[in-house]
Amino acid sequence: MQNKEEILFSAAESEFRESLRAFLEGVDAKKIEREIYERDFYPRALYAKLGDACFLAPVLPEEYGGRGKLVYEAILAEELGAACVPLAWIHSTSSYAYATIARYGNEEQKSIYLPAMKSGAKIGAIAITEPEAGSDVMRIKTSAERKGDEYLICGEKRNITNGSKADVLLVWAITNPVVDPAKGISVFIVESDTKGFEVKRDYKLLGGFPGTVNSYLRFDDVRVPGKNMLGGENEGARVMFDELSIERVLYAAMLVGEARPILELAVEYSMDREQFGTAISRFEAISFKIADMVTKLEAAKLMVYHTVRLIDGGFEAEQESAMAKLLASEAFYEVAHNTVQILGGRGLADEYPAEWAFRMARLSMIPAGTNEIMRFIIQREVYKGYKGKKGG
Repeated sequence: MQNKEEILFSAAESEFRESLRAFLEGVDAKKIEREIYERDFYPRALYAKLGDACFLAPVLPEEYGGRGKLVYEAILAEELGAACVPLAWIHSTSSYAYATIARYGNEEQKSIYLPAMKSGAKIGAIAITEPEAGSDVMRIKTSAERKGDEYLICGEKRNITNGSKADVLLVWAITNPVVDPAKGISVFIVESDTKGFEVKRDYKLLGGFPGTVNSYLRFDDVRVPGKNMLGGENEGARVMFDELSIERVLYAAMLVGEARPILELAVEYSMDREQFGTAISRFEAISFKIADMVTKLEAAKLMVYHTVRLIDGGFEAEQESAMAKLLASEAFYEVAHNTVQILGGRGLADEYPAEWAFRMARLSMIPAGTNEIMRFIIQREVYKGYKGKKGG
């Protein structure tokens, strides 16, 4: 008789997951996670080990050493989230970058950047958000002016994960200022050692968030070869919205992974902790919380893998990716919130990871698009679909 995993995942997908878990246990990723929380270092060496072990970039085409499917990338994101959160965050934006280069890059671009990113030798970042352009991405002001065979990029980007650590950045900029921004944006591959690129400042997010960086970047007359344009001139909006769909579902996969050990903590603690002469797991006030947590996290996981299979099947999945991100972030928040409550006073201390997870879960509702924007996208697509059915 098949088990549940065999229904949801192919034998090759399950084998990839098990091999990855064995690797992460072998390098003691959980121990490294605890060390990062204590000493706050960027785990680039561990990221390189993932590359050495050939786990990075499974979404890449087979000719570049990948498996050619986004579902493997989601499995990777989920398992990294469960094993070592800072490592998962390093990988997250790098994966968005190499997945986008794989989808929109020409052969020269792919041959230059993909092998180095797959090996872990180079890390990527996505540079869209600006001081005055967050949810309203069409308000970006960064410009790219053509100068012969080059483009001169000027502007600022903010809230860029991996920004100061990345070797390769995908930078969106206005190339035609006289048309609607949706028709005048392009995206460029920019190497971080290019003259004029500056890290203005690195920030720490909620409670420090050790092992990661969130950067404020400046591009001061950064000269980029025309051949580094990705997807064609003024086609950056199309590339962006496709990138965001991939980003949101992979981010959701990571959150499902982050929530998993916190849920396990709540279950185990409730079984061990006794009050009034019995394990607190026997109280419905506790066990019903567990029931809700398990149900909502499983729903989020199923939405994640439904969405990546749609994308692998060639479908646009803007609505589904928004749903996955919304479900996963809110499920993670409920898991973290209830785990703190179940642990009581001990849930507020650093004895357990519950209090840290609670802060992380709150943070999770903002990156990759706020949950308000996710709801906006979902309702827009719903109404658009109904109008289409009625011919309106």
